[in-house]
Amino acid sequence: MTPQVPNRPTPEGLAKLFELQTGVPLTPPPSKIYTNPTPSAALALPEYSPAGGVAISYPGTVVDTGEVQLPPSGPRNFGIPDELIIRMQQADSSAPVHIFIFCDDASQLDVLLARFAAAAQTLNLTFLPDFVHLVPWDTDTYWTRDYSPWWMQYQQPGRYAIAKHVYTTLGGGSVGLVAGAEHVDPREGLGIFRPNDDSAAVKLSDYLNAPVRAWNEAAWNTKKLPQIAPHDWFFTGLLEVGGNYMVTGKGVLASSYLVATQNALPVPGGGSGGDPSDPVIDQRMEYILGQFNRFMGVNTYHVLSDPTGTYIGHIDCWGKFLADDKVLIADSMDPKVSAALTAIASTFAAQGFQVFRVMCQDMYIPDATPPTATTAAYTNSLILNDHVYVPVAGAPYEQRDAAALAVYQQALPGYTIVGIPPKPDTPWLGTDALHCRTHMVPRAVVDSWVASQQPPLVAG
Repeated sequence: MTPQVPNRPTPEGLAKLFELQTGVPLTPPPSKIYTNPTPSAALALPEYSPAGGVAISYPGTVVDTGEVQLPPSGPRNFGIPDELIIRMQQADSSAPVHIFIFCDDASQLDVLLARFAAAAQTLNLTFLPDFVHLVPWDTDTYWTRDYSPWWMQYQQPGRYAIAKHVYTTLGGGSVGLVAGAEHVDPREGLGIFRPNDDSAAVKLSDYLNAPVRAWNEAAWNTKKLPQIAPHDWFFTGLLEVGGNYMVTGKGVLASSYLVATQNALPVPGGGSGGDPSDPVIDQRMEYILGQFNRFMGVNTYHVLSDPTGTYIGHIDCWGKFLADDKVLIADSMDPKVSAALTAIASTFAAQGFQVFRVMCQDMYIPDATPPTATTAAYTNSLILNDHVYVPVAGAPYEQRDAAALAVYQQALPGYTIVGIPPKPDTPWLGTDALHCRTHMVPRAVVDSWVASQQPPLVAG
């Protein structure tokens, strides 16, 4: 028998609650497309680019209550199940994937390797211990998608870089908050809520680049070693969250209007505050797109009103680029939300995209603390090489899960579609599932990192 779903706030109610808590009215203008055809030396890499690694986080769960922000301590926890970590290695493929774990405790490596090996044996999966690495940095949270590097490739082949944004939360939440910052305007950002998260992109970049730089500076029998290209990194100057960023390999970007709410113009009078007028939104978006064009080659920006009205405003909760010409848009059991999502789907179709729809139905999670009414975030999936890992709910929602997996299979023939159930203590939510908790690292960047740690093959 299907569990009774408790009364849950309507999208309008959630929007009103957010406004009461933060003073920020959620009244964005209608969805709009901005363009900037300026040629750029860079091109953003989509999630479905060849991946050689995945970044995840293993933070502590005890938050310091002092005035100085420290990374959480105490017991550590992944936001994703061990099964997903093992499967993401794609150990049975010709090019396995490295797992990079933010964790500043080297003693945890052997513990985790033993734990993953035992889980792999139970699941009858292959596990590669040499492909698991600890990045020596403790983050505030496990929402790796929000603060990890955005990767780009120069138009000149073989050169890569990251475009780092300032990670800013959207108020709310209790993990990693600076004491007394609960009521700070979320648009002030600048890492004020989770500075350890905000530093993670640079820490991962340094971890991958350090051996490459050491190799390039070394000599072998007085001869210079063949050079390995390090990746560069640039600062966009934008307050952003990765869950509100979707990009194709042709310079098409999509997000919600949250980006315009959080980013004020860096000029006198461009201030933050209140409910910006349409002309102010336009000015901000033109500036934001200019930065994306400059550093990441973005030429088209779909800025979308979030139909769900939830506090988080992240596009990956209801939309996802599957390929350069394919997009997945959620559907909803709420008629008003469904109509708004259908309008967004029609906009993408008019732009030449093949549009696929997936019903993200209401569901009840009894194992959550407290028991939670939420929405199945089937769009909050991870495309990793020729696999797609999709969050599934399990009993009693097997039919909905199967329907969602079938949509992915229809949209991406030739891909292996894998449903991943959640951990009971960190369930998938309508505002937070496995896409939020993982982030790809390009294959070429990882290959350079691996090559820099091999014995030099240079004749003496």
